[in-house]
Amino acid sequence: MPTVDLTFNQDINVSVQIGDIIYYSPTTPTGTHDTAGTVIELGDVVSISGNTIVVNYQVGTVLPTASDFIMFAKDRSANMSSLLGYYAEFRIVNNSRDKAEMYSVSVDITESSK
Repeated sequence: MPTVDLTFNQDINVSVQIGDIIYYSPTTPTGTHDTAGTVIELGDVVSISGNTIVVNYQVGTVLPTASDFIMFAKDRSANMSSLLGYYAEFRIVNNSRDKAEMYSVSVDITESSK
């Protein structure tokens, strides 16, 4: 299966891991922003190095261009569980200097034992 290197000018999302599925969407400039088109599956991540992701793709797949929007999805067979254990802690941080409001936060809790 052929591979393609996707190299980004900025840091890639820290959640991307080997086995994730890469998708892309061609974009069209519309006024002050870009509008995304049809979402196309590219293939699965085989390696990550710095700001480069190597992706397996099927022969005949149209490869993304530099202006396309790249996204990823987790492998559902390995990433379907909730938090495990008796204790969890999380922190929500606003890195912007602008005021921000949070609409909602929710947590899925399942009692594992008594």
